[in-house]
Amino acid sequence: MDIKYFEKFNITAGFTQVPDLSDVRRSAMADEAAARGGFVIRPCLVHGVHIEPITKEFLKDRPSYIEIEECDGLVTDIPDVTLTSTHGDCIPVYAYDPEKKAIGLAHAGWRGTVDGIAASLISSMKEYFCCNASDIKAVVGPGIGRCHFEVSEDVAHEFKEKLSWCDGFIYKGPSEGKYMIDLKGINAEFLKISGVSDIEISPICTFEDKNCYSYRRDGTQKRMLAYIRL
Repeated sequence: MDIKYFEKFNITAGFTQVPDLSDVRRSAMADEAAARGGFVIRPCLVHGVHIEPITKEFLKDRPSYIEIEECDGLVTDIPDVTLTSTHGDCIPVYAYDPEKKAIGLAHAGWRGTVDGIAASLISSMKEYFCCNASDIKAVVGPGIGRCHFEVSEDVAHEFKEKLSWCDGFIYKGPSEGKYMIDLKGINAEFLKISGVSDIEISPICTFEDKNCYSYRRDGTQKRMLAYIRL
């Protein structure tokens, strides 16, 4: 599906659904990019907060398909560079600055969320492309909703310990000692704290929506592909 929020800016952005597989879609994108001299970037996810800048210097003498080790987010200001990430319940965070013509994409699992990968995405766009946070348009994409993201007390405690403001995003679960966490809300709050005001949050819960693969629901290793390109 298209991330329709970006259509008005003529930005290509999307999130695949069943039966589309992330590896198949990314491979097709890589073939298309190679034919027109573009690039497809794959971060090898580690549930951290490292954001890799894709610059002209970085791309020099590289093939059209590039994998980056130990990386959970990407930013670029180069046209025809497709930033991608894979998702099986984790949250994609998309960003676009229409003034500096820069884009970003981050993979926010719960570890990346609590450590502030959404804030790292915005700070990287500011650092590498001189973006103003107030100009950035962001989408917190499809992912597991608070209705189904149940965690143990130690995970809830980690959120509360690291994020003094997150109590409003953590709820008592239906089982003793369990909590429900609003990952989308926390990522959106990190964007707001970073100075981004134009934010859309997808209502799609990958656990509930059978058009999405869900690790929590099915234990599947199949994944969706999030992508964005100038």
